[in-house]
Amino acid sequence: MQITITGKHVDLGESLQSHIRERLNKITGKYFDYPVISHVTLEKQGSFIKAYIEVQQGRGITVRGTEVGDDGYVASDRALHKIEQNLRRYKERLKDHHTHHDVSKEEKAIQYILDTSFDVAAEIEEIEAQKQPAIVAEVAYCIPNLTVGEAVMRMDLGEKPALLFRNKGHGGLNLVYLRQDGNIGWVDPEGNTKIHAPK
Repeated sequence: MQITITGKHVDLGESLQSHIRERLNKITGKYFDYPVISHVTLEKQGSFIKAYIEVQQGRGITVRGTEVGDDGYVASDRALHKIEQNLRRYKERLKDHHTHHDVSKEEKAIQYILDTSFDVAAEIEEIEAQKQPAIVAEVAYCIPNLTVGEAVMRMDLGEKPALLFRNKGHGGLNLVYLRQDGNIGWVDPEGNTKIHAPK
């Protein structure tokens, strides 16, 4: 497994890095048969350390864990514990996903990241005049072909606020998202079942 560990204003000793690598290998080895890429970032935030851990399985599965602690060991252990809990919860679905996942059915798209650090009223006038928003970045994105349950799993594992996907049931575009009340919202446009219904 390829593991990248970086520190932002944090001294990463060899002992801490070995500890993180050992735990990551142990956790991912339980759930994934194929090589995994992991990125770990420890960042100083006031008197605490924040750990960001991302594990990419390579078949559309990204697992993230973010936690805070008094030091790098505590923060990384908490983030890894969160990752392990989520993987354990979705273990059976991950096995099923691995068996039935078809990359050829994923659609290519571009995800735009828009600038929100502006005076809203002034920016709206400028955007309307130009007919386009201020784009900060463009990122390649694949729209996966999933069931609603698989989409919720991916959103949860990746700690994402929302996930756009093509519904396996009827072929239409759907969206799942995390609501402010903590529940999951699911958007399934009304025309999907009419357009994609068998004739």
